[in-house]
This record gives sequence, structure tokens and C-alpha cells, in this order.
Amino acid sequence: MKRCLAAFAIAASLFAPVAHANDALEAKMRAYVPVVSLAKACDFRINDATLGDHRAMLEAVKSDPNANKLAYRLHYETQTAYIKARDGGQRVAFCRDFIATNSQYAKARFTAVVEGHMSEVSTGVQKAIAHNVCGAPPVKLSKADWKPYALIKKMLQNEQKSARENAETNGWNVTEETTAVTEQFCAAMKTR
Repeated sequence: MKRCLAAFAIAASLFAPVAHANDALEAKMRAYVPVVSLAKACDFRINDATLGDHRAMLEAVKSDPNANKLAYRLHYETQTAYIKARDGGQRVAFCRDFIATNSQYAKARFTAVVEGHMSEVSTGVQKAIAHNVCGAPPVKLSKADWKPYALIKKMLQNEQKSARENAETNGWNVTEETTAVTEQFCAAMKTR
């Protein structure tokens, strides 16, 4: 019994000091650690402002052992939640919800790529893509718009192929993965 109490006391001591961490630093950690932790797993980019704040937060964490423990715990909890969702076949839904919840810090990588390409093409191309991929009203393309239209369609097909291959390699649901790419694409189109 004494051994159990001693183990509990040690475990409690690991997390108790976290309550005394700098409140502003703790708030930044709770915001940024999960976002940075899932960036690669959920395939999104972190905006520049968040990256700068994250670097500053990491420097502050180095000198505060309580904050360091909290950062480690937040990273561990985030990764555990992701793995549980992934292993339960809910990876796409988990990542979609995570990105939506943290959209002020991050953006789905593919959505960001699409927005970048769409800013470089005419409104006619944007409307034609929206029609053919996302079910928007039809539009006619001029001769000059066919080449950019074909390039964007090819980009989407390449992303869907990559999602399919990743799903097959990792044992994920292929339909969910490819549908998520199309949804990200259409979400980027709606912001235009």
C-alpha cells in the first residue's frame, strides 16, 4: 500500500507544479503545442505568425521546468488522441475537426495550395473548376482559360492519387481520404 501511495505522490508531483506556471506562457502552450504536434499527421501548414510565437514559446519553456512538463504532456495527449482516432478509422474526421477548430493557427496544406493557384487564374477558370468539382452552376471557358483549367484539374487529380496511395499504404479508408481532398479543394473555392 505504501508503495502505491509513493507512486501516486510522485505522479502527482509531476503535474502539480504545472498549475504554477506562467499563465500567459501556459495559454500559448495550450494553443500552439497541439497545432505543431499534428501539423505533419493532419497535413496542414502553420501560418507564419503562429510559427514565430511558437519559437518564442519554446525559448521560454527551456527555462521553466514546469512549462516544459506541460508542453510534453500536451504533445503526448494530442498524439494519443490522434492515434486513437486513426486506429479507430476516424483519421479524416479527427483532422478535419482539428483544422476547423484551430483554423486561426493553421490551414490545410492542400487548401492553401489551391488558394494560391486560384489567385493566379481568371474568374472564368475558378467558376469552371467550381462547377466541375464542387457542383456550382456551369460556365463557359474562353480558349485562353483552357490551359490553366487543365493544370488545376491535373493538380487535383494528383492530390487525389496521392491521398489514395497514402490510404492504401497506411490501411486507411480510401474513399474518406480522397473525399477529404475534394472537400478541401471545394472549401478553398468557397473562400474565393
